[in-house]
Amino acid sequence: MLDYNINIDTQVRSLMKVLDDLRKGYIQIPPFQRDFVWEQDNVRELFDSIKNNYPIGSILLWKPEKPYDWTSVNNISGIPLPQSSGTPLYILDGCQRLSTLFGCLTNPNKTIIENQVIWKEKFELFYDLEEESFIYIGNRKAKAYQIPLYILTSTSDFRQYTRKYLDPQIKDEDKLNLYLERADIFSRTLIEYKLAVIEVNNAKLEQAVEIFSRINSKGTEITYDWTVNALSYNNNSGFRFATEMETLLVRLEKYNFGDYSRNNLFRCYQSAFDSKLYIDQQNLTELAKRDNFENTVKYTSKCIEKAVDFLFNRLHIVDTRLLPYNMQLIFITAFFKKINNPTEFQLNIIEQWFWKTTYSNYFTIYSLSNQRKAYKHFLDFLDGKENTPLYIDGNMRPPFKTLSFPKQIYLSSVRCKALILFQIKQQSLCGIKNFNGNLRYYKIDKNSDNTPQNIIPYISVGIKETFIEIFDKSLPNKILINKSNPYCLPIGEFDLTSEKDYQDFLSKRLFLLQEQEELFVEKLELEYSKGI
Repeated sequence: MLDYNINIDTQVRSLMKVLDDLRKGYIQIPPFQRDFVWEQDNVRELFDSIKNNYPIGSILLWKPEKPYDWTSVNNISGIPLPQSSGTPLYILDGCQRLSTLFGCLTNPNKTIIENQVIWKEKFELFYDLEEESFIYIGNRKAKAYQIPLYILTSTSDFRQYTRKYLDPQIKDEDKLNLYLERADIFSRTLIEYKLAVIEVNNAKLEQAVEIFSRINSKGTEITYDWTVNALSYNNNSGFRFATEMETLLVRLEKYNFGDYSRNNLFRCYQSAFDSKLYIDQQNLTELAKRDNFENTVKYTSKCIEKAVDFLFNRLHIVDTRLLPYNMQLIFITAFFKKINNPTEFQLNIIEQWFWKTTYSNYFTIYSLSNQRKAYKHFLDFLDGKENTPLYIDGNMRPPFKTLSFPKQIYLSSVRCKALILFQIKQQSLCGIKNFNGNLRYYKIDKNSDNTPQNIIPYISVGIKETFIEIFDKSLPNKILINKSNPYCLPIGEFDLTSEKDYQDFLSKRLFLLQEQEELFVEKLELEYSKGI
């Protein structure tokens, strides 16, 4: 139903006016907004865009239909903000940009800075009049022609700066005039710069978020967790879903999952509520209003961490790029949610399920509706209602079949990931330990293609030295491999400088790879396809 009370007003405002409204408390940051996360490069790029008079994107503000009983964020960029006596405008989109502009363009000598260390690190940006670039000075002493940005927003401040620093230190009159001209040009650019501001008035929070999502549908991606964070914020407990997810991602850094997609991670939370597989955002509004939302999210975070630990330590997925399917993390999270302390027998079953779903192309051959059936079947198995965790559609006839053996190694292919993980598993079974959590490749012939037989993946410390000892130090002499090994290197004596011997070596390694992988796949009760 149309809501005729909602009013959307698009305006063009000066940057200085928007910052002044922030300073006076007319514009505020809602408590569900993410903390400041921009790095110095982001800050420099923003001001470089302004310097060139490029647009920096619109700012989306929201005025609720009624005041919310929120404790708004009481500072921005470490600078205290007053609380509004009326109904303020809340920043929905543009918080990182406005925080940057406010922090860099507010004179610290005319206000209180709550955290000088953070302010200097993030917001004490200088304009270098010699290079016409933006720089951070850090603990170094700025040169006279390196001016703090906030000085350039005030004519009187700039006059004082000129008299105190530029005039006494720049003796070359032509150089001084050039600096003054450059400073004046950028100062006028800042003062006259315009922002596109969209105001959403008299809207409920759900409506404001929906408008935000639609505005961003063809622009900057809005993550699902941002939407739920906005809709679920609890002023009494102070629980912020985005903070919970960010804290989890920090914990996952030790597994090299710290950069895992927030939307993919969110689906693990989303599917934890109703025992249904969700891969879209249709139920976000309803989900965010659940009474058990906070407790379920906190428990699911622990289950996600257990699932990632399982993938890392048991299956050697030491990089998010090695995860064959994001869907697998959802399923394994559900496993740890259902079974808090699994036995070794139960872990082995899930490990077998992982290998079968990876090699069979399970989540690609099944439609979305069948994937949902597979998730329900998986949960039923965990509840003891099914005998196997693997769902088989009635129209399909087992056994599942692998895709053809890959011709080249590239990490966008599930089949290639399966082969890489299989080889690392073989190394582990042969007693190779000291995994350092970083995926590496040794290329036997540096000038040849990335064929499976020419590439040896490894994640163990010290393995590269083994390959160097076998190959690099032996050349141009013959190499001798006199015993079986976990790298599928063929036994024999080979002169790799000879094209005939080299091709013979690669052919035999290819045969060994396929032979050992086929034995492994057949134990999974899958049909193996060599293809080449």
